[in-house]
Amino acid sequence: MKKLISLLLCAAFIYTVFLTSCQTVPEETSQPVTETVADVTETETREDGTQAETETETETEAETEAEPPSPYGMFTMADNPVNVTVTSPYAILIDAKTKEILYINCEPDEKIYPASTTKVLTAIIALKYCEPDVVFTAGDELTLLASDSSIAYIKTGHALTLEMLIEGMMLPSGGDAAYTVAAGVGRIIAKNGELSGVDAVKVFVDEMNRYGKEELGLQNSHFTCPDGYHDDGHYTTLIDIMTVAYAALSEPIIMKYAGLEHDDVRYASGHKNSWNNTNKLIDPDSPYFYENATGLKTGSTDEAGYCLISSAAFSTRSVIAGVFGCKSNKERCTDSRSLLVIGINR
Repeated sequence: MKKLISLLLCAAFIYTVFLTSCQTVPEETSQPVTETVADVTETETREDGTQAETETETETEAETEAEPPSPYGMFTMADNPVNVTVTSPYAILIDAKTKEILYINCEPDEKIYPASTTKVLTAIIALKYCEPDVVFTAGDELTLLASDSSIAYIKTGHALTLEMLIEGMMLPSGGDAAYTVAAGVGRIIAKNGELSGVDAVKVFVDEMNRYGKEELGLQNSHFTCPDGYHDDGHYTTLIDIMTVAYAALSEPIIMKYAGLEHDDVRYASGHKNSWNNTNKLIDPDSPYFYENATGLKTGSTDEAGYCLISSAAFSTRSVIAGVFGCKSNKERCTDSRSLLVIGINR
């Protein structure tokens, strides 16, 4: 009997241990499951949170769209603009040190025709792609030149350095020089020396539009030729063309010839020529001469009128001015001189 009781007690003890073991195993087994569920929940919570933040950022970006570009481009309006009287329907004066607009008499984005002031952009782009001593030979691109264009008397087969071609654009405002530059640089841009002059000019004009917009930040301009001969699709604004003028101030070769009154030249091919600057502000014998004038470029067509972007410097002062749509050379010179004088003396 005692043995039976002992056996029963022993069996009960074993059963108890077994039950305890069975209860413990599910607890141990369930714990990782619980942790896994918790991990999943936390992961889902983090993902939900990230998505919410992303959606918030997207909504914020949508709410704060980029502000439209300033109608004054790289320039700002001066707090104290100057008082000056001009007859030109489109005129502007800018402090080249502070980039403040000291005077403007039309809407900043109003379309104007740049005429031969276009050649300043042509020279700027050319100098970005090749050295001044690179020699270009005039070719079939000259067939694109209008019969009544201003010229530097460059003929097919004449060879000139880029520097001399820039001089030919700045002094006599040679459209032939502009086309020779455009063809030579166009081949360099296309990396194809076999391009015809006509096709190379097309490449260059495409670059005028790309460079103007992407590199200089021109907002309302389009160019169809390198010399500025009139085309309804060839236009700019006072702000854009003055942005080009401002860029030219940093180009020593352009400013060297923009401020040169006269030069007797010899081409790389040996041909000789004599050029006079069409900008009378730098001519000591002209009634419009201004001793502080340093350049820059004239232009004229029937549609554009008489135009002039000009520059002057004295002591710590530096200004650029632009007049377009003038009725005569006298008007553009008088207006430009008035703007430069008041800008330097303010």
